[in-house]
Amino acid sequence: MKITHLFALLLLLIISSTRLKAQDSVGDIFMIEDFENEEIGNLPKKWYNQRGNNLPYTYTGDIRNEYKYQVMSENGNKFLNYNGQSGKHLNYPLANKDNIDIYKTPVLHWRWRIHEIPEGANEDDSDRNDTAASIYVVFDLGKVLFKKVPKSIRYTWSSTLPEGKEMSKFYGNQKIIVIGSGDDNAGKWQTFERNIVEDYRRLFGDKPPAKPLAILILSDGDSTRKNANADYDDIFLKSLTID
Repeated sequence: MKITHLFALLLLLIISSTRLKAQDSVGDIFMIEDFENEEIGNLPKKWYNQRGNNLPYTYTGDIRNEYKYQVMSENGNKFLNYNGQSGKHLNYPLANKDNIDIYKTPVLHWRWRIHEIPEGANEDDSDRNDTAASIYVVFDLGKVLFKKVPKSIRYTWSSTLPEGKEMSKFYGNQKIIVIGSGDDNAGKWQTFERNIVEDYRRLFGDKPPAKPLAILILSDGDSTRKNANADYDDIFLKSLTID
């Protein structure tokens, strides 16, 4: 994944528009995606392309084949699988959604299952910046010289970097946290939860906005030219009182 591509994506998320209906929240949980209402074998309908101006599930032909994501099912449960090398983000806009307040639901919950890591990848090296799986929370506007770019936190499963390592990019506007590494628990579903309010305060030194701009996911191996294979499921925000 090239840094310039991600930089452009984050800029475009600010102006991306959407016609999607507001996602329902139930009690102290705001469901983002569990893929249960999606069509097996296709891309999820609610996730936008890198430029934030089209829905990739409508694509056909060569451009559709560039997206290595597809909804799959196992034991009655649907999830999103990525299997390939090409670096294509999917983003789920939140700026237009109602009933989001991360001070009420500060915990980002998700599951993923790592099948194959892109060997030799390293998120701290622009020439090897690939990942088996990652999820971003894009927040408010930061600054790069005279331009404004979104602040974001990226939680990543790294091929080579140790769990707990933290990095900063884009002049401090993107923070990266390694939450797992290598072949640990390969082929097993793993559940993760992060208090994004606490992470934001610790990493940026101020308070996050109550409503993030978007959630992104990315798996890729285009820099190392190695395959990545991972599953995603059950992405939602929840309160501290929900176990």
